[in-house]
Amino acid sequence: MGGDKLTLSLTVLLTGFAVVFAVLLILIGIIKLYGTIIYNIQNRGLKKQKTEVPAKAAVVTDKVMEPVATVETEEGVDDGELIAVISAAVYSMYSSSQVQIKSIRKAQPRSNAWRSAGLSDNLRPF
Repeated sequence: MGGDKLTLSLTVLLTGFAVVFAVLLILIGIIKLYGTIIYNIQNRGLKKQKTEVPAKAAVVTDKVMEPVATVETEEGVDDGELIAVISAAVYSMYSSSQVQIKSIRKAQPRSNAWRSAGLSDNLRPF
């Protein structure tokens, strides 16, 4: 009698494990299939744009285009020119002679608010 209960218990236990792992494998397959479908749908528009770009580029190259501005490397940047360009942009934007530029400094890189919240939540000590 005791052996029958042990055999039944082990059978139920192993069947439970098999069912759980089978369902997990099925869920993994469904999620991967869903991800592939969504990826293909999102990139379908990009593939169309990539095929259309060379045709538009051929039309644009018929026109003669002159460079508007040149970008120099950081080593060769003249601060006076940079300040003049920034000043001209500010004056043209506000079109007022009452605007005064007090200082020019590099802006701090902005990060995504969700990324910052996730980092602060995950890096917080217990």
